Amino acid sequence: DSDTVKYFHEDVRKYRSINGNTTATFSKYSRAFSLDLELLSKDNKWYNGSYYTISQNPFTSGRNHSGGVFGRFNNRPFDIFLGANFQGENYNSEAGFVPAYGVYPGLWSTFASFNYKMYPKKYAIAFTGPQSRFNIIHTPDGTLTDRNYAVGYNINYKNSSSFEINWRYNYSNLTNTFNPINQDKYISFIEGDIYDWHAINSRYMSNQRKVVNFTAEVTYGGFYNGTNLNITGQINYRYQPYGSLAIRFDYNDLRLASGYGKEKLFIVGPRLDLTFTNKLFFTTFVQYNNLLDNVGLNTRLQWRYKPASDFFIVYTENYLPENFSSKNRALVFKFTYWLNI
Repeated sequence: DSDTVKYFHEDVRKYRSINGNTTATFSKYSRAFSLDLELLSKDNKWYNGSYYTISQNPFTSGRNHSGGVFGRFNNRPFDIFLGANFQGENYNSEAGFVPAYGVYPGLWSTFASFNYKMYPKKYAIAFTGPQSRFNIIHTPDGTLTDRNYAVGYNINYKNSSSFEINWRYNYSNLTNTFNPINQDKYISFIEGDIYDWHAINSRYMSNQRKVVNFTAEVTYGGFYNGTNLNITGQINYRYQPYGSLAIRFDYNDLRLASGYGKEKLFIVGPRLDLTFTNKLFFTTFVQYNNLLDNVGLNTRLQWRYKPASDFFIVYTENYLPENFSSKNRALVFKFTYWLNI
């Protein structure tokens, strides 16, 4: 047999298999090249955005592209957004280029949202109205993997607070075998299985002009072959003009069919944003995940050396929560330059 190379990502390590002998090695480089285009009409009603990006590393070749196109029409009563994007199965975004509307490697995504806005002349409401959106994902051969619909109603108040409620429908044709809790203890969902379910979601955002503000969201309904109660939110404290402190939380009470498991999952993470000058910014956040038994750290220093052009220094590290011993770490540099034609 000829030599073959098999690879997968685990932090920055890769695994090279030659004649059945597998050894761990580090990637010597990871590069990404991206081309972006944005068009906006003079009256701001029409918008178009497109991008195309290629990634490179020593372990992959071919199918390493990603791209997308987005369009929006927005006037006083109507807000319509359409888009599509794709991501090759070998596209690797570890150099920092991540699509605005993510899609799993090797899949195509089509999505849209439609909103109708009414403007009451009385009361404290700025605008209100129905809303809907959908997202459909296919494999390159045309197989439908995911279909998501949502229909709801939203109210936006004059003090910048808002409330919305939505009904959601989800369809999933699994392209991989996975287990959302623990594959060693519970039955896994098998590649090729098909599930669909419904859920109700509501979200409230308080007055964002206040020094202390918050966002809270609750979703309850089906989840594959069971149910899930999700409660998520964020509390923010703004210390003008120097920065802000936020704490985000995410709780899931997951109850699957017999044999598939039940679990209460919790994620919490503080975030600190500091503004040193009008050109120099610092952001850091920490996240604890009880399912993964992991504490993650991410810090970013941003220098805006000219309008819409930045230089970033990003440091990430993951720890064991028991003694904070390091699992892995990475230092990333990113440079952007705005060319105004």
